[in-house]
Amino acid sequence: MKNNSFWVSFLSLVLMLLFLGFGGKGLYYSLEKFYKHTSLVLNGVKTEGHITSYTESRKQEKNKYTRFYSPVISYYDTANRSYTLYADYSSNSKEWSNEVTIYYDKDIPSKAIRGGFWYLWFSPFVVLCLSLIPFGLGLYLFKYNIRLMMGKK
Repeated sequence: MKNNSFWVSFLSLVLMLLFLGFGGKGLYYSLEKFYKHTSLVLNGVKTEGHITSYTESRKQEKNKYTRFYSPVISYYDTANRSYTLYADYSSNSKEWSNEVTIYYDKDIPSKAIRGGFWYLWFSPFVVLCLSLIPFGLGLYLFKYNIRLMMGKK
């Protein structure tokens, strides 16, 4: 009986650490994105960029290859210097429009993000919501382990 109690405690501790780790990493990622995006939208410079090319990658699923495209976007700062933004996302099709909105830091114009609801707010929000699930499970297991150590059931 005591041996089973050890394994239950050990397994719940491992699961707690995994859930807190994955959930915490997702929360950190999404909150960092929200902060970065909000500061660039509020304090940065808005400009128009043009998709000049795409970087292509392929993913193999069974016997089929799927192509993914990440846009390469060129934009100009207020001094008319050219910069290139390599998008940190990809999709299985090229975009229908070559003109996009860019927000960049006025002090460091190479620090830029792509504008638009999906890229700025929706995808970090989805990551935030999905990260709350393992983080909540980790907190529940943390509470369970504390009770187990205190001798309460």
